[in-house]
Amino acid sequence: MRIRDLHKNIKIRLLTDFFISLTQMAIFPFMAIYFSSHLGAALAGILLMMNVAVSIVAGLLSGYLSDHLGRKKIMVLAEVFQVVALFVMMIANSPLFMSVWLTYFMFLFSNVSSSITGPVVNAMIVDVSTEEERTYIYGIGYWLGNISIALGAALGGLLFEEHRFLLFSLFFLVSVATLIVILFFIEESLVLKPSPGTTKKLNGGGFLQNYGKVLKDRRFMLFTLATVFVMSLEFQLDKYIAVRLKEEFHAVIFNVDITGIKMFSIIMLINTIVIVLLTLQLSKWLGQFDKKKVLTIGIVIYSISFSVLSISNSFSIIVLTAFLFTVGELIYSPVKQTILAGMIDDNARASYMAVDSLSYNVAMLLGSFGLTLGALIPASGMAFVYLCLGLAGLFCYRLAITDETTSKEINVSS
Repeated sequence: MRIRDLHKNIKIRLLTDFFISLTQMAIFPFMAIYFSSHLGAALAGILLMMNVAVSIVAGLLSGYLSDHLGRKKIMVLAEVFQVVALFVMMIANSPLFMSVWLTYFMFLFSNVSSSITGPVVNAMIVDVSTEEERTYIYGIGYWLGNISIALGAALGGLLFEEHRFLLFSLFFLVSVATLIVILFFIEESLVLKPSPGTTKKLNGGGFLQNYGKVLKDRRFMLFTLATVFVMSLEFQLDKYIAVRLKEEFHAVIFNVDITGIKMFSIIMLINTIVIVLLTLQLSKWLGQFDKKKVLTIGIVIYSISFSVLSISNSFSIIVLTAFLFTVGELIYSPVKQTILAGMIDDNARASYMAVDSLSYNVAMLLGSFGLTLGALIPASGMAFVYLCLGLAGLFCYRLAITDETTSKEINVSS
């Protein structure tokens, strides 16, 4: 399988998603520091929580509208929001004018744009791909996404503090280019079937009925719960595990003093290198195996690795475990997305993807709770909790893949 064999929409979205992710990672992670320094930590925390809440609503609304109005219209609308937000943020951080509050509201606007885009893009990929292609597509997307995250974080670190005007100017131009590409090159992927009831459906009752149907889908909700459990492990890495290493870890390797903070940086470096070097090769190789077995192996490796990271203070063991948890993630993540794509209702793909996106917000909250829990129980207790989270996620995934109500197994093999 080659990239040139994929649908035009997918090739375009892989490219534009790379730059969108680059933009987000160069700006979003630094906004908490920016708002805290200008408005105080307490108010900044409230504003950022409001941002998450609005983004959740925007994502759900975009999924509903996309399934009724089409993918391209919603994508164009979201990118127009992004262009406007970045333009105003650029002006509000220019040498002639500075406004923290205007920056915040445009940051909120930008987040809404990203939340709108996510479910629609995921639904479009399913629209124009086959089951055989999806593991490969998600593997490439995962690879490009992680490269953009690393580059965006580096670019933001260099420019955000002292050169925000330049940073926002660059990404304003990127957003304009993305809008042009979507307008003139992306094809509508949803075949709409007009009916007399279409207009009637686009109201509050239709919205609630739409998501009520999604929430009643037992298999999908089990799958979503599994994603919450497993993804919550990832959000422990920069919270409990990072804090524990800072407090407990110290080593001298080849006369070099390695503190806990440096050890955490090494873990992240190993993660990035492994992803860049192995993602595409693993994605192609794993495509020939049964997806249920691949998912199981990946999650088991991933869960055990996080349990070890929560208790070990050995340099060599942590390095090995950092490699293993990355490999486990590379094994299960693209396959998970492929299984999800084959599970959702074809008539409500964007709505399903919007609910799936919520699982990441819930997992993030669990990640934050893990930091509090870690202050109350010993490291061995956290290791047990991590293992239970991983196994609970695997159990829910297996239940979701096997439909017990009909005693038929979903076709998840290649």
